[in-house]
Amino acid sequence: MTEAAKSWLLFARSFDYLGTTLFIGGTAFIAFLWPDGADTARARRLIAFGWLCGFAGTITSLALDAAWVAGRPPSAAFDWSVLTALFDAPFGRVWFARTLLWLLALVVLADLIRRGARAAKSMAWRVGAGAVALGVLRTNGMTGHVLDLPGWGQAVVLVHLLVVCLWVGGLMMLLLAVLPARDRDVLAAVLPRYSRLAMVSVAVLTAAGAVLAWRLVGSLNALLHTGYGQLLLTKLALFAALLVLGFASKTWVDRRLHVAATTRGLALSVTAEAVLAVVVLGVAAFLVTTGPGR
Repeated sequence: MTEAAKSWLLFARSFDYLGTTLFIGGTAFIAFLWPDGADTARARRLIAFGWLCGFAGTITSLALDAAWVAGRPPSAAFDWSVLTALFDAPFGRVWFARTLLWLLALVVLADLIRRGARAAKSMAWRVGAGAVALGVLRTNGMTGHVLDLPGWGQAVVLVHLLVVCLWVGGLMMLLLAVLPARDRDVLAAVLPRYSRLAMVSVAVLTAAGAVLAWRLVGSLNALLHTGYGQLLLTKLALFAALLVLGFASKTWVDRRLHVAATTRGLALSVTAEAVLAVVVLGVAAFLVTTGPGR
């Protein structure tokens, strides 16, 4: 892969990751933690933005991969003859299936926008949104070097991606939709629920991440002396910083939610978490386009 193609692919995968996190994490947040939030414009816009990033990132990644496989420059990414050639390979068909899943996600989004909280509280909508989300996450795990993992490894990848979406996507919904409303009744109901979800997500993410790191890197030497291993260490350092900020936010919720005059301290902590989370997603995109350390 040329440096130009790799740079453009990295950019596209970053958008794909961001969109997947916002859309799946946002819909889960609305479905299980804050169904009434589906009636708010901020929540709907955030989920819609997630869909747009995910769909655009997937389409662009597919096209850039096609150009790379054909040995063509990035400018040939949307050449139809280049695209059709990719569909002859299993890898290309996975990308195509992922694109179709994002189109199905648009149906989920449209129903949420049309019916609001009635859709979010509907079991049919939740089942449909869950099925699409699992499909998007599964195809994500089939478009990188983790495809070489055995069946149990693929299951760990799926769980890893899911809890990232629940944690980080929920964090974005909290920052951009819940906190700006300054509704203390909503905060009192939603914050403790999200805090518990985040704790479980972090525990599962830590376990799943450790298993994947051991399987993909393979040795301490590879972790310390390969590009992939060093990127992974960077990601782990950022993750540790996220944990510290998350603990600060949880402490604020546990001790001050019902007595604090303002939520300024919480908002600052959550904002810092959100910024770090976006950086972590960018590092994850680097990892996908970098060969494993083993």
